Parts: sequence; structure tokens; C-alpha cells
Amino acid sequence: MRVLLGVLVVVVASVLTGARAEDSPAPGQESRRVSYRFPDIMVIVYADFPNEPEHQLALAKYVVSKGFNCVEAEMDKLEVCRKAGLKVRLGGDLNKMLQAAPRLKEDPAVFGYFISDRRTSAAFPGFAKLARAFENADPNHPTLFINRAEYNQFPEFVKVVKPMVLDYYHYHWWHKNHPERYFLYLRMFRDLSVANEIPQMRCLGSNNPPEKIRQSMYCSLAYGVQAFHFWPPWFVTCKMDKDRNAILENGKPVFGLSDQAVVVSQICSELKAIGPVLKTLTNKAVYHTDKTLPLGAESAPEDLWFQPSGESMLVSVFHDRDQKRYLMPVNHAVDKERELTLRFKEPSLTLQQMDRKTGKWQTLPLKQDGEQRFVKLKLAPGDGELLRVSPR
Repeated sequence: MRVLLGVLVVVVASVLTGARAEDSPAPGQESRRVSYRFPDIMVIVYADFPNEPEHQLALAKYVVSKGFNCVEAEMDKLEVCRKAGLKVRLGGDLNKMLQAAPRLKEDPAVFGYFISDRRTSAAFPGFAKLARAFENADPNHPTLFINRAEYNQFPEFVKVVKPMVLDYYHYHWWHKNHPERYFLYLRMFRDLSVANEIPQMRCLGSNNPPEKIRQSMYCSLAYGVQAFHFWPPWFVTCKMDKDRNAILENGKPVFGLSDQAVVVSQICSELKAIGPVLKTLTNKAVYHTDKTLPLGAESAPEDLWFQPSGESMLVSVFHDRDQKRYLMPVNHAVDKERELTLRFKEPSLTLQQMDRKTGKWQTLPLKQDGEQRFVKLKLAPGDGELLRVSPR
């Protein structure tokens, strides 16, 4: 699914020269950007499809049953995924995707078109032309270009390419990938996303233990990320022979999840509850409680309407379209459970926490401390919650 540097140059040229004149943007539209929002909090994985269409369909249904809502695949898997209610991040031959885009623009199974990753600014003008060509053919589904955060060229990427989605990766658990920049990049991409009204998508390193995967996803959610994919991506397996035919046991194909996929599947069940609310919210701020702030992090100002305290915590502030307030506290440490205290200066408000099993709001009782009210929350390693603040 990843396009090599030399191959991409040739493919981009062939796509642009092979596109019909009516597929090209009209004069004056070259710099436009189509507004886009994700249909859900997206979790995109790779599934190892066997040859047989009937077993491909069974595998697609298995992926859905595990909570994932999108797979990385080529166009030959689109039909079985559509039948299973699964979206596809299309990849492969760019010419074929561009030619198919006009008939796919109303297809609910299409998530978007993967173009490239890890390219420097020299590729951005070509990406912009590709983005406009695809948007002209299909304005409903985004083209996807994965930025490498460490190149530090993502502001220029947004300016030149004007993407529908801001996608990037920063494998922060690996010591050679500048882990000290973790929250700095989260904040910078959040600011760029909000300023340009572009939804964020993030590629996460999946070869990590459960608490680190959970922390990666919940910290990203707290900074406004609304779509995830993974590297290495091999999450969903199918038992096959050397010719990629499904091996049957008791007349049925055998599917499974990697250890990492099991963790992500558990988080997907939680996103089914909080996702419908979270996808409608805009990130306004993130405040850290650390005595020594990580690079790029900020603490809550003294005049803020609430004050968080506790070890290794962050609290994100979201607003909905009606300016109603939401909080997402996250324990960004991965070693043990920690306690967060939230103190509120306003004398009259109610605080609710969404039950991640039922999707229902539950009122949290606030205790009185002088003129302030407070609540204490315990959060598991790397875990987060969604809270709603309402006038009483």
C-alpha cells in the first residue's frame, strides 16, 4: 500500500496526463479545498483477504464484528466490503482510482484514496494537482497523503496541497523518533487542523504493549484526532495455504486478530459509545498537570473556569456547535492508575461522564470545598474519559 519514491513520480505523471480534460479542475478552482468531515471516528486496519470471494465476505464481516469500520484494500475488495458494511481506504493504481472516482462519489463503502506518504515539500505541488483532480471527480471522499511529522513541513503541506484531511505519523514510543516532541506535534497538528478546518487523521505505531496503544489513541483523541490507521498494519489474519486460498476447519475459514488488534478492538467498542458525540466537537485547548511540562504542553491558567490537578494528567476542552462544553481527561502515564482532581469555580453546574459500555451519560456528584466544587476521577494507564459540563 505504500508507494515508493521513484515509482510515485512516474505514477503521478501518468495520472495527471491520463486524466480526461473534463476531470481537471476548472480555471480559478486550482486552489480550492473541499470541506470534509469524517463519517465516524475512523479506525482503519489491514485485513489479509484470501482468494475466494465468499471467504473475503466472511472476513469483511469478521472485521466489522471486531469494531473496526474501515480496511486498507484495493478496488477489487470494494464489493465484499460494501456487502459487509465496511469502508475501504482505497490504494493501488492511481490511474485506475482516478478513472473510477466519478462512479464512486456516492459509494458509502469508499472512505478515501490513498496517494502517498513520507514525501518532502518537493512533491507538494504534484500532490495539489492530484488532490484537485480527485476532488473534481469525487468531492465526497478525501485523498490521503501521510505526513512524516519529523520533516516539519506540514504547515507548507496544508498551504500548498489544501487537503481534505490532515494525515500524519509520529511513532513517539521509538527512541529515535524524537519522543520529546510527542505533545508538541499533537498540539501543532491540532492547531493547524482547527485553523484550517481540516479533520485530523493519525498513523500510530502498533508494535507496542496495550497500555501504550491505549495512551496513543486517547491522547490523540484529546488533541482532536478523529481517524486512526496503524503501522505495522497487519491486524486481521486468515489461515491460508501458499496460494492464498483459505484453509477451512469444520467447513469454515479461520480468522484471528494480532495481539495489538485485540487492544484496538477493545478501544473500538468504547468509541462506539463516545464517538458519535466526539466527532461533532471542536478541540479548544489541552491542559497538562505535570510539574515539568512536556515540550509543547501548557498548564491551565489561574483564571480558567476549572482547575485540574494530579500526576501525569492532561485535560482537553471541547465545544460543540452550540458552545456547550466537554472535557476529556487522560492519564498519559502508562505505568499505573492515577487520580485526577477537577475543581470548578462556577457555583452552578453539573458534570456527567459517558458510560463507554452503554453510551449513556451518568451524573458525577460534585463535592463542596469552600466556594469551589470538585470531583476526583481514577484513570487506568493511558486511559481517558468523556465528560459533559452543563448549567445546573
